[in-house]
Amino acid sequence: AMTKQDTASRLKIAAYWYAELREPDADHRTWDKFRAWEGSDPANRAAFQQVEASLSLLEGSSLAAPGAANEYSSSATQSFSRKPARARLYWLTGIAAVLMLALVSVVILSPPAAPAGQVYATAIGDTRDVTLEDGSRVTLNTDTELAVTYSRTERRIQLAHGQALFSVMKGTRPFIVAAGGSETRALGTRFEVYRGPDDVSVTLVEGSVSVLPETAGQGSVAPDVDEEKAATVLVPGDRLVMRGGAIASLTQVDTSEALAWQSGILQFRDVTLGEAIAELNRYSETKLRVDDPALAAERLSGAFPAGDQDTFAETLKLFLPVEIRRRGNEILVEPAGGAPR
Repeated sequence: AMTKQDTASRLKIAAYWYAELREPDADHRTWDKFRAWEGSDPANRAAFQQVEASLSLLEGSSLAAPGAANEYSSSATQSFSRKPARARLYWLTGIAAVLMLALVSVVILSPPAAPAGQVYATAIGDTRDVTLEDGSRVTLNTDTELAVTYSRTERRIQLAHGQALFSVMKGTRPFIVAAGGSETRALGTRFEVYRGPDDVSVTLVEGSVSVLPETAGQGSVAPDVDEEKAATVLVPGDRLVMRGGAIASLTQVDTSEALAWQSGILQFRDVTLGEAIAELNRYSETKLRVDDPALAAERLSGAFPAGDQDTFAETLKLFLPVEIRRRGNEILVEPAGGAPR
């Protein structure tokens, strides 16, 4: 927590900058120093905004010298038509600091932190629709957790694990989804990100996104030239898989099949039994298991209800010569006639 003394000192420095920037001889070096101070701590910016707001009121009031009201408001970056004398400004800043310090114990017991992330999560087998503050929508699939942080400069999602579909409202701030060493940037589009145990896959449904290794951006708002080189721009239907910050594959998929999970259906097209089981296990506490490598390598296609492990196991008997054995929270899939284990 910030003490009253810290705040008083910060407000005095903010008041000094306010006075300096209003002087006719304020050059770009003064502005550069001010911006460095203001940018070094969110609390500095907040203190300056408080001084600014208080002085805008004071300068137009009877406390100020007659005729001293001016057009200064909202931002220190505006040009000023009238520059009050330094002495009068310091006097005003002193009053402003006194007025604000009366509020300190109530208003600024701690410095303004960066916006706290709003966390959303789903349990195994659940999905959830969330509308964000700008109207963008997120659908979380099974066993998913993400944090949303909106600032003045960007809309950032940190996907801790799981899978989510994003429908992004157009806006001037980039919409960034960070997951497992990758960043996906969009301005208005629809895409899905799945952060699995070993890799991250981004599937573009409509619009356009660019995907880049997180290290290239270092969290900066505007991509630089090197980032542009590192970024991969997707077209609708593209699925990009990244592993360890590098591209593992870029393929075209049927997006309606890819998004069938929203309606509780899992669609498989020529996948191995092992792959199908790994996907099905994401949706249920009851886990399917196949230990026989040859059986795990068998291929199948079809649509199955997510979370209904028994139905899948019974249906599997129609496709493949298998036996199903239940053991606690596991359903074992074994070759028919195989020796029991």
